[in-house]
Amino acid sequence: MSQQSKIDEVVDKIEADIIQGVFAAGQRLPAERILADELNVSRATIRTALLRLQAKNLIEIVPRGGAFVRSGTAKIVMGDTNAIIPKNMGPELQKVGSFIHLMRAQGKEVIVRYIEPSSIVPAGSEISKQLKIDIDEKVLRRYRVQIVDRVPYRMLDTYLLASLMGELVGQEDHQAPLFHWLKREKNIIASKVSEKLSCRMPSAEEASILNMARNQPVVQMHRHIWGTTKEDEILFEYSRIICNAALHDFQYHYSIDDEALL
Repeated sequence: MSQQSKIDEVVDKIEADIIQGVFAAGQRLPAERILADELNVSRATIRTALLRLQAKNLIEIVPRGGAFVRSGTAKIVMGDTNAIIPKNMGPELQKVGSFIHLMRAQGKEVIVRYIEPSSIVPAGSEISKQLKIDIDEKVLRRYRVQIVDRVPYRMLDTYLLASLMGELVGQEDHQAPLFHWLKREKNIIASKVSEKLSCRMPSAEEASILNMARNQPVVQMHRHIWGTTKEDEILFEYSRIICNAALHDFQYHYSIDDEALL
């Protein structure tokens, strides 16, 4: 077999693996040495094949970092966006109230898979601090992964006040936005969101659930949501969200204070 034929064969094999989901979006391909051994070709052949795959927009070669599968779907833009970016029209919850409904409005197929069944549990020390409630107070836990066009985008571990939303245990939260339900059933208006972001490497469990490599970063978001009644403001939700960083962009706009110009 000629050298060119070997390169074509390697390109076809890796491309087929990407299309079939053997290598997921954002995943790092095995090292050149491993690919060469598996496919019984030289490292020079692998290197040339990877350059061809990059030219076909299937992978991204990062110097001294490896080759990574490019996302076959558009990134989700979170945060303040503007008309230049044709994704969502504002922060995720501001206009739509639901990531799921935001994606469906764009014609995407969305599946929510529960990692554990929803349940009523005591808040415990960590969640009680996040929601500012007693340690023994009950919360509704929803632990799930959101899959868009068959690609796992992010994991959510959500805790809701059971005193308000305990009746939702066992019900799928993607049939109607929670904010709509709260307004209709409890006369509570979702009013304020706080989000804290950090970037890190995934745990083994997170990498497995998100179908990504351990050396690919995730963005962790701590989200708190408040609602208002006629008399009070209530912190009713805390979520820890783990996002595949390769599938999300976070964009924000803010003004510069006059004092910064002094």
